[in-house]
Amino acid sequence: MIGYKNNILMCEDIDIRELTKVYGSPFYLYSKNDILQKIRFLKDIFSSLDDVLIAYAVKAENNLSILKMMVEEGIGADVVSIGESLKYIKAGGDARNIVFSGVAKTEEEIKKSIELNIKRFNIESIPEAVRINNIAKELKKRVKCSIRVNPNVDAHTHEKITTGVNGNKFGVCIKTIIENSNLLKSLDNIEIESLSMHIGSQMTDAEPFYRAILVMRDLINEVNSMGFNITDIDIGGGYGVRYNKDHSGFDFDKFKNESINLLKEMNLKVTTEPGRYFVAESGALIMRVEYVKEELGRKYVILDGGMNDYVRVAMYDAYNEIYPLVKRESVSNYDFVGPICESSDFFAYDRECSVVEEGDYVALLDAGAYGFSMSSNYNSRPLIAQVMADKDKHYIIRKRQTFNEMIESEII
Repeated sequence: MIGYKNNILMCEDIDIRELTKVYGSPFYLYSKNDILQKIRFLKDIFSSLDDVLIAYAVKAENNLSILKMMVEEGIGADVVSIGESLKYIKAGGDARNIVFSGVAKTEEEIKKSIELNIKRFNIESIPEAVRINNIAKELKKRVKCSIRVNPNVDAHTHEKITTGVNGNKFGVCIKTIIENSNLLKSLDNIEIESLSMHIGSQMTDAEPFYRAILVMRDLINEVNSMGFNITDIDIGGGYGVRYNKDHSGFDFDKFKNESINLLKEMNLKVTTEPGRYFVAESGALIMRVEYVKEELGRKYVILDGGMNDYVRVAMYDAYNEIYPLVKRESVSNYDFVGPICESSDFFAYDRECSVVEEGDYVALLDAGAYGFSMSSNYNSRPLIAQVMADKDKHYIIRKRQTFNEMIESEII
């Protein structure tokens, strides 16, 4: 819900220029009602299924206020660290709605998760299955688990966020599951009730989902015939968003017609784990234009926000729209860059944009997912503020880090 009204960039009913006077810059801005709209839309997509857990991938954005919104909407948590579990619980979440994923669960994390009584572990290797079983045995518990399957289905997304083809570090291939079936059945302190998958992130085509679920259906039938009792399927997440407004987002109509109908036929409990879909389009990184520099025919807009605040462009060659807070009639082409001492510290090259001047502010759109959560103190820059907009109201959900807070854990 961030867009122009009479050439002024608004977040819900708020003129973003007013927020720069209150919070300075740079800062992250989120639309509360955009997040709620996305949550309720996805609930509706899955509403025809009898038993569904929508578990938010906490790594996308783990601010406590945003997690509290998830909890209040009945959304569970997909976590990859014990810290994410504790944040979800701190926000009011029930540990019984937590699914613990990730390839390197430590003994401490497993023990604490069992004590918290989480819903299940997504097992990513045979050694991990043995470790969870041994710790559960020590604690005199029997814990529920899912085997994360690598279905070898290409999600047609960026190579650094494709997770479901052979050669990825994630999951267990079908051959390994079959070859180790007797070992898995012998582990008395884990109950393998589910098979799970996550084939990639930022998918826009629904077809790979359907093909992967077909693979999972056949595998579930096969392992059940070997003596397992699979009652649940976890289809992961990865629903794409419109970073480029000229492109489409995830094809939910096709997904509903194909994948949801297939899941109905399978008659299993379903878990899905969206992350960026809930929060990406709700958020923007607001930055000040420090300089407009011209060199050898190129114009550089040098901003006060950098790759330490938003690393996705440097890491993934990601595309984000950049809107000035005031849209002028004339346009020009710019390289939008930050202050970090790295050539990779840029947000866009040769981007056509309404003319901007020193002292203006711009918004890097669709930055709500993997924005603040991946930020750092690189170049000794304090972490920036996070602000929530709710209709005509706004409030801070994370204070800007001070220099003293940044160094307080260091020892001379």
